[in-house]
Amino acid sequence: MDTTGLRHRGGGSGGGGAAAPAGGSVAAAAATVEQLAAGGGASGGSCGPRAVGTVAVLFVKAAHQVELVATVRRVIGAAGVGVEVSERPDLTILLLTPPLPLLIRVADELAIRKRDLRGEVRSFSAAALSEFILEEDNPSAVGPRGDALFTTAEQILLLEYVLDKVRPDEARFDDIHGSESVLEWCQRQGYVRDVFPLHDGDAVDAIINSFSRTSPLLDLEALSRMQAYFGDKVALYFSFLTFYTQHLVMFGVVGGLVSAGVTLLPDRAAQLQFGFTIFTVLWSVSLLSNWKRQNIGIVYLWKKLVLGDASDEAIAAASRKEDFRKQFFGELVNHRITGEKIMVYPRRLRAARFAVSAVVVLILLGISARVMIWSLHFEDVMRIWRETVAPTMAWSRSYVVKDLILAQAPLVVYLGCLNVLDRVNGFVAYKLTDFENHKYASTYENALVAKLVAFQFLNMNMAYLFVAFVRRDFTRLHASLRSVMLIELVTGNIKETVLPVYMASRKKAAAVAARDAAAKAREEATTAANPAAAAAALARAEAAAAASPLPPENDVVLTQAALNPDEGVFGDYFELVRQFSYITLFASAFPVGATVAALNNFGELYADTFKLCRLSRRPSPERAFTIGAWMRAFEFISVASIATNLAIIAVTRDAASSVVGSGRSKTEEYFAMVLMEHVLLLARYVAGAMLEGCPRWVRDERAKEQYQRTKRENGVGAGASGDGRKRPSKRSALVGSAPMPVPVVVPPGGTSTAS
Repeated sequence: MDTTGLRHRGGGSGGGGAAAPAGGSVAAAAATVEQLAAGGGASGGSCGPRAVGTVAVLFVKAAHQVELVATVRRVIGAAGVGVEVSERPDLTILLLTPPLPLLIRVADELAIRKRDLRGEVRSFSAAALSEFILEEDNPSAVGPRGDALFTTAEQILLLEYVLDKVRPDEARFDDIHGSESVLEWCQRQGYVRDVFPLHDGDAVDAIINSFSRTSPLLDLEALSRMQAYFGDKVALYFSFLTFYTQHLVMFGVVGGLVSAGVTLLPDRAAQLQFGFTIFTVLWSVSLLSNWKRQNIGIVYLWKKLVLGDASDEAIAAASRKEDFRKQFFGELVNHRITGEKIMVYPRRLRAARFAVSAVVVLILLGISARVMIWSLHFEDVMRIWRETVAPTMAWSRSYVVKDLILAQAPLVVYLGCLNVLDRVNGFVAYKLTDFENHKYASTYENALVAKLVAFQFLNMNMAYLFVAFVRRDFTRLHASLRSVMLIELVTGNIKETVLPVYMASRKKAAAVAARDAAAKAREEATTAANPAAAAAALARAEAAAAASPLPPENDVVLTQAALNPDEGVFGDYFELVRQFSYITLFASAFPVGATVAALNNFGELYADTFKLCRLSRRPSPERAFTIGAWMRAFEFISVASIATNLAIIAVTRDAASSVVGSGRSKTEEYFAMVLMEHVLLLARYVAGAMLEGCPRWVRDERAKEQYQRTKRENGVGAGASGDGRKRPSKRSALVGSAPMPVPVVVPPGGTSTAS
């Protein structure tokens, strides 16, 4: 094996810069709509009219990698991907774009949901291509434009699906791990520095401009625009954040009023807190139940699929072939219906792996609880030692040591234990989820979320539960919640928005200064009186230019390569879970926390959007229909909040008598509070059952679809053609072919997103 990791065969690779296999351009392959539907003539060397969705591959330039770049270019081009090569001083950049025939073929394979000329959203079919495009999009032999048929998110999704299937040939590549793609092989070997989709400046500007002083939240049109650019998963996060923030406003107003009432009417504090507990339960179940309805409506507008409908969910599950995990292993068997070879893992072995994982998680939860309790008890031990032993010892007698350094030792120990447990539990959570051998990426992420939320729930809230129910110190509980929540909100916003913007500005300023110094040194070299001075000036210019990380002006690829790698929405969801736990689990102890959270989330919504659009690279689009296991995390916290808030009133404040009436023993008071907890649990269940379900307007629209489909099949209705399909007008067809999801229906209270 040579230094490039390639095996040599007879004839060699053709050398660096060899063109991809000639297969004709899109213009030659797409002479007619019928040829496009057949998928013939995919280009490897030219993508015809440039598609908007582009993926950049940055190869580290080295003399021995010319052959590798040419080989990778040829392999990817043979899969039908358009490849353009761009040289930089230290990089070789491949710009990968999907030609339209490739998009059509892969969209058919993945059953992408597209709006046809009648305005209906259905699974895309290459055989019925004429029902999705217009003759106006085919003014010449080039054929319809890719950006007129597929959104940029869909183009990148389809392109990355194809790239993921381009495997390295064992006859030409050494050291192949599993079913990794050729680009993954190059990254693992260190030949490729980065692979990322490119941002589109106009689309990013349109998303950022969706915000205004009069509209600080994202409306349905902005969310649909975001879905067309970033994909379903990111758009669903921002949909949930917008919905959550809207509902948080009322909760924050009530929380602020209750906090003021507790301050002004201390004798009525317990009754106010009990009333706020009831309101918290009803608000949380209303939030989550109405979000499920909202989620159904959003997915119906985008995909024309009804969540909860067995046939629709089967269609959705069958089409997500890109969700298959390459790390999954099992046995190849014949499908009982289709006869195709599929990989399965025996149920008994999967159950055994899940059982082992559950046992390990329970053991770790027990260890974590024990360590956290020990670290919290250490504060009492340290306080006694400082009061009794420290004054008698010379080294610990001084004020600085005893009252400053040693007084902070328990906090340092607690934070150290918390940090170590976070790292250990996170490492184990990932390893256990890998061990469970999930077949799909979505189920893998859901299992990982469940473990991390369980660990974080214990680590985040153990200190508050300890203060509330072991020490029974309500004042300290309130102060701790106030301090930690405010500190987390401030530091979180600084870390996520202010610091990246500041570091980016400093980096740009330093790069501009270095570039100016290089230009000045070159000018000195041209005016130098002797060759030695000129050579020294040129050396300084080269050193200054090398020190400048600023890419050349108008170099889109290097400018975006300098952005921070995308971190996904996993951490953003985690922040919402933490915030939700603070304002619900301990609502009776810190009611004004809801007000603080509401004010923060208006800024958080814009900050997350700005960070995604301006400060980080474009994320890879992912298809999704719900927010996944995060919903179960919110529901668990909502249920647990009933017990914690009533326990704070009864145990921490010792004010159960103010709620259930005086003249009862402690046992009777606790029994009455437990009875109230069960009543609230029942009320929450009943309220959830009443609020959840498919929105009526979605049911009506589905009924209209079925009615219209029956009419077309029977050839009924004015204007129906011989094939039973009503021909759309030119204007309606133009609207129907738009790549942006254009909802035909508008939910009650919503606004149309038609463009």
